Amino acid sequence: MALPDDDVARGVIDDRFGIACRWWQRVDPLPRGDVASKLTAQNLNLHVNHFESTDPDTGLPFCEETPFISLSCGTVERDTAAKTNFVHTARHTALWFGTRFGREPVAYLYFCWVILAPRSAVAVQGVAEEVRDLNTYRRYSAYQVEGEVAAKILVPANQISRCERWEWNRERKTIRQTWTHSNPHFVRPEALSNVREML
Repeated sequence: MALPDDDVARGVIDDRFGIACRWWQRVDPLPRGDVASKLTAQNLNLHVNHFESTDPDTGLPFCEETPFISLSCGTVERDTAAKTNFVHTARHTALWFGTRFGREPVAYLYFCWVILAPRSAVAVQGVAEEVRDLNTYRRYSAYQVEGEVAAKILVPANQISRCERWEWNRERKTIRQTWTHSNPHFVRPEALSNVREML
């Protein structure tokens, strides 16, 4: 994320709120009765493939109204002609977006977990959509290699383990981690596991 400073970045965790979608950032309090009408396949397609297009419902750029939160998880691109797979890591993609494609000198990365729906479940707020999964989302997307998971409305603070600041030096073409803030209230995803130890 491109944020103004460390205090704002730390606040996402320390205020115990988390990462809110842009719609909630713009309209607070969030109109809870409108959530169902926002979590649609059409809006997910706008978020993934037409982020800066005009929202037909509001006339505003969709990026200002999106109920989704883009998370990077990495992906693999297949070049069938070369018989080769290319790995696009989550960190690389997140830094590319966090620096606004190299225009910003600092990016903040949040390390978090979400529950992934086993199939398309756009209307279910509590699960994220693995929009890079070609078995579920088969429609062509020019952005498939970005390895995106789309969370909905909010990633709670207790699902964020830490935040890191990365500094991009455009002249040297280097990027390095310069600061970390850990979350003392982080709840590990294993808390949801139903695997039981056996003798």
